[in-house]
Amino acid sequence: MYIDHEKRDFLRMPIDCSMVFTVQDDDRQHNAKVVNLSSKGILFTSRQRLEVGSMLNVVLTASHVDTPPMHATAEVMRVTSNRVLYEVACEIRQIEA
Repeated sequence: MYIDHEKRDFLRMPIDCSMVFTVQDDDRQHNAKVVNLSSKGILFTSRQRLEVGSMLNVVLTASHVDTPPMHATAEVMRVTSNRVLYEVACEIRQIEA
């Protein structure tokens, strides 16, 4: 029996939180919904079409009031569409303190 294991260094954790992002060098804010998160990446859905290679400033806001927002810089690595939403996979480049 063949079992295909994912070859990732860090596990992706499903997460249900909102996100706001801006494309660097553009002040317009866009809303998104986070699908999953790892220590190196983020997958989210948005109505905003993005280009691979775009650099984003992201702010993730957890549904728990006690958890502070996470601010990070991320690079778009993959974009797919289902005609309604774009699914965007990003590599986290820097998490801001």
